[in-house]
Amino acid sequence: MALAKDGPPGPDGLPVAAAKHPWHFFRSEPHVDTLFFELREVAPAAHRQFEADEWIIFQEELTDNAGAVVVTRWKQIHHPLIWLFMGKTMARCIVELRAVGPGRTLASFRAELGSHHKLEGNPMLPAAKKAYAKAARNWYRDVNLDLNARQRAHGRPGARRLEPAVR
Repeated sequence: MALAKDGPPGPDGLPVAAAKHPWHFFRSEPHVDTLFFELREVAPAAHRQFEADEWIIFQEELTDNAGAVVVTRWKQIHHPLIWLFMGKTMARCIVELRAVGPGRTLASFRAELGSHHKLEGNPMLPAAKKAYAKAARNWYRDVNLDLNARQRAHGRPGARRLEPAVR
């Protein structure tokens, strides 16, 4: 297996690839759930949770009063089996938020992987999908816990649900 020599990282954290070793990307299916909080509360909580999980925010945009998007920088996955089967692999997370009613925000969480090796059919891809699904569940759980704790600290009644419907 030839190792790709990457250039310096771009502004989004993804290293510039040599022409002989381009990046191949895999985009996960979105995990979607409703958070029982206003969009103006959920967007900062999404940002806080990514930072708590040691992601760096690359782009954060409030599209209007009804939507927002949070995108992390690419970062390398450091795992020996990933390295063995997929080579250098980068990951990033994208959350799209949309207000769907008073006190309700729809959150769509997805991940993207980048590798110099083709990812479709890779024996590690099912394990990567499973790890991503768990990360999505944990992200929803932790955002809900953060929002509920802040709501209690401000003397407001708690949300109706702590655990996301995503399984």
